[in-house]
Amino acid sequence: MKTTILSPVDGTVISLDRVPDEAFASGMLGDGFAVEPENGDICAPVAGKIVSISESRHAYSIAADFGDLLVHIGIDTIGVPEAFLPIAMVGDYVAAGQPIARADLDMIKKAGLSPVIPVLITDLRTSGTIKKNYGKARGGKDVAMYLTK
Repeated sequence: MKTTILSPVDGTVISLDRVPDEAFASGMLGDGFAVEPENGDICAPVAGKIVSISESRHAYSIAADFGDLLVHIGIDTIGVPEAFLPIAMVGDYVAAGQPIARADLDMIKKAGLSPVIPVLITDLRTSGTIKKNYGKARGGKDVAMYLTK
């Protein structure tokens, strides 16, 4: 069985080791990928239930059938909550590709922060192999990672 995880935003899918934050880059927080975004239209990478949204609205946790996925918008962006507009709310069930948030990338950059978006599997409830597709991707449409069991 193959599970697909979409890029959450238009941009370039990169490996986690290129994220300018050691916790993400080292894989300490989970396996996954990151996206250098071209816009701030954030989509659900998988179908599932929104189980949490950070108080500052920059991080979304989605419970999917294979485990939990974290979409973290920007690096150290906890201090600029005004840059984020939630579209989906805690408790909502979302389809893969459905809009979940809007981020003001210009505001994030003006604050001197990185807009890169790590996407991590924080709780994998199945075993198998993970394959990542690096390069250009369309948010909510193109596959950035496969899980195969």
